[in-house]
Amino acid sequence: MDEKLLNALATVPYPGFSKSLTELGAITAATFNEKGEAIISLKPISADDQVLWALKDAIKEAVAKVTDAKVKVFFGTTQKEESAPPKGSADSVFKRRRLPGVRNIIPVVSGKGGVGKSTVAINLAHTLSQLGNKVGLLDLDIFGPSAHRMLGVAGASLAVVDGMIAPHEAMGLKVISIGMAMGEDEALVIRGPMVMKLLNQLLNEVRWGELDYLVVDMPPGTGDVPLSLVQSLHVTGAVVVTTPQEISLIDVRRAVAMFRQTETHILGIVENMSFYKCEKCGDTVHIFGKGGGEAEASRLGVPLIAQVPIVKSICEGGDAGAPVYDPDKSPELAKVFKGMAQRVVALSESAEEMHIEKERAAREAAAKAVTPTFTPLGGSHGG
Repeated sequence: MDEKLLNALATVPYPGFSKSLTELGAITAATFNEKGEAIISLKPISADDQVLWALKDAIKEAVAKVTDAKVKVFFGTTQKEESAPPKGSADSVFKRRRLPGVRNIIPVVSGKGGVGKSTVAINLAHTLSQLGNKVGLLDLDIFGPSAHRMLGVAGASLAVVDGMIAPHEAMGLKVISIGMAMGEDEALVIRGPMVMKLLNQLLNEVRWGELDYLVVDMPPGTGDVPLSLVQSLHVTGAVVVTTPQEISLIDVRRAVAMFRQTETHILGIVENMSFYKCEKCGDTVHIFGKGGGEAEASRLGVPLIAQVPIVKSICEGGDAGAPVYDPDKSPELAKVFKGMAQRVVALSESAEEMHIEKERAAREAAAKAVTPTFTPLGGSHGG
């Protein structure tokens, strides 16, 4: 490979990551051909045409700083450069399919681990169910699944009926977790291709039935799993979980940047561990700082959905297989989660209206682009 070209490519970030294309091993060729053209070949990166064309532009701009040669960029095995699709075209919009019977997909994400993402996901799913919705919970944290333990179904196994995986039922939810296919002390040691195969099964081979909401407990960070989910399925909008700490908020920005780069809607931010309130005396202490989530939501231009306090009983419940709040013991926490679920319902409805309008506009743009124009007979030639 040409060192000059590689140095240029080292300045181009991999989509959704802070590291470069070269750091993540995405470059398969960087050389000059017999015509003097700069040929850049990369591994398959995305199913989203808009992401690919934005990346091509970034590569060409970087390479142009080190050479005047014409630059050609190829992904996978293709050796043909095609015209870029018009922005907002139906070509990329309609590749994100909807799961049969599932009205809304809500991924619950975080930029880093340890912020209580699974606790928020489970209680959001449970409260949505308490509001009268049909709800499923999919634990996609492949290397650190916890939903099956927290919901008390660690001993359950994945059942296959007529070639499709059947969800387990717990606390009024339909539940699937990769942890159901593992022993309690077993480590899931698999490489990237097997991760993607497993992810494909969990996304495409589960019979959920009719659901109003599928809440997805995502792995932390901006890796292959969240990227593949939002590129392959129609996602209503993501809920981003953080703590008030600055170190957590920095990672939130990376997560939000990835979703925005893939044109995925952000429903808003949930600030978890917002404060500690003694369940006996009522004293309040802001252990991890105050107002960080609210300030970050304002900076990013997204709603602050909820501020969830630290409550001892819910922490103990998660370990005991009963993470759902007890409204009698923690009426304030029950109020917070009910408000969070109601806010997610309202934001989801608004997001779906936006998605429908976007799809309608994309269809009209696509139809307009292929509609031929006719000159009436005799119109421009006399008659």
